[in-house]
Amino acid sequence: MINSNKLFDFAEESYPHFFSPAGIKTVGSDNYLVRYYPGTGNYIGTKGEEIYVYGDVFNGLLRAGEISDFVALEPDSDELLAELFTDGQSNVQVYGTGIVISILSNDLDGSRHQRFIIELKSNQTLLVSHNIDLSARIDNLLVNDQVEFFGVYEWNNRGGIIHWTHHDPEGDHVDGWILHNNYIYQ
Repeated sequence: MINSNKLFDFAEESYPHFFSPAGIKTVGSDNYLVRYYPGTGNYIGTKGEEIYVYGDVFNGLLRAGEISDFVALEPDSDELLAELFTDGQSNVQVYGTGIVISILSNDLDGSRHQRFIIELKSNQTLLVSHNIDLSARIDNLLVNDQVEFFGVYEWNNRGGIIHWTHHDPEGDHVDGWILHNNYIYQ
């Protein structure tokens, strides 16, 4: 999702006559991440790394290339997360992708959090603590599912914790999210 959003922002800035107004929220639909622009009646979406646009001006659905044709892809975050763990750093905004290896009980003390453990390609494990008072719970989450996340890393001796995977109702903190089965939880 991080690269799709980067592409969508690029399209809004570079081609406002096709994709306006800017700042539309990204949604998941089937196997696509999509933004719809009511000002122009056009859609832009990604499916994996492929880009599609849809609208009368495009004569319907048109494959427009790959994300890397237009924007530089964000590097794999496993290396950064390993460095943060080794250096004992905390309070760092990160994104990444991992496989669910364990689903834990919800933390119900104070703000409620859905908790699960993911494993990165590097074999580092992270506890994801997703605030379900501020965001929807991921009800269909299963072991071996892939999740993509954008949140804050906090160090612990087991690999680290990811939190702030939700919007900030106060608007003081960057909004985080979790992408699971092409649905955005934030």
